[in-house]
Amino acid sequence: MERIYAEASLHGRCRYILVDDFDYDTAVCFLKNYGFSEEETELVWEYLGGKPVYLVESIKERDRLREFCEEMLRIRKRQIKDSVYSLDEEFRRSVFETFARFREEEGITYEYLTEELVWCIKNNILFLDPVNEIVKPQSRLDLLALRRILEEVSLV
Repeated sequence: MERIYAEASLHGRCRYILVDDFDYDTAVCFLKNYGFSEEETELVWEYLGGKPVYLVESIKERDRLREFCEEMLRIRKRQIKDSVYSLDEEFRRSVFETFARFREEEGITYEYLTEELVWCIKNNILFLDPVNEIVKPQSRLDLLALRRILEEVSLV
């Protein structure tokens, strides 16, 4: 898609349509339709947010829901760390500093796209919403993974 956009000069020939995760109320309603309790829906929201594919997986894994959520977080954290640690030390530090912007925020506005933001977007860690000029993690799971990684990394 990126190649098509870059090579075909789609500017003025297409429309940007945001297809985002479910909001809290929609995710809760969806899970409650499958008999999830309040505690189960809160657990899924805390770890996985409203990403539809994760909600469907949660239904399949309901008998071991907490273990499933924790496992998903460990896997995503490992994937992100492996990607970041493949970078040279200076750029890695810059990427961690970019992650640090999400310690307290779920989304950030941007003035321009830095090299670090572009890397995170291309590696499906962050999501760019150019209409609203915000960058945010790809999912709630990614946000939690970033925050856990930051707990382990010293940015002195």
